[in-house]
Amino acid sequence: MKKLALLLVAAFIVTLFTVSCSKKKDDTASTTTKPYSELIVGRWKTNAENPYYEVYYADGTGKYWDTADGTMEEEADTFDWTIDENNKLTQIVHFQSGAADLPQYCNILILNETTFKYNNDGWRAEYNLIRVN
Repeated sequence: MKKLALLLVAAFIVTLFTVSCSKKKDDTASTTTKPYSELIVGRWKTNAENPYYEVYYADGTGKYWDTADGTMEEEADTFDWTIDENNKLTQIVHFQSGAADLPQYCNILILNETTFKYNNDGWRAEYNLIRVN
């Protein structure tokens, strides 16, 4: 009986140390960042005296305008946008003049809650935008 009690106490101690020394699940590692298709939704602008604006809606549409050119939001050109599995942004711009729909293929360089930086393959332009909504 004494051996059984000693054996049970030893098993309890081993179990206690095994459980207490095991790795805890890192709660911060389980939080995932939003996908780019969610992060992009909102109003963005350049940090300039006369800023350039882009607005992305959750339905895959958007608009842009440049106040440096004297263009206001109600005169904005519209676009449809998608982000593929490689985080490449495509905009199909619909010019107000109706002249054409122009695809733009863009590389997202940074996209988070506050910053959106991308370059445009065709025009070799780089855009640095901040969230304003």
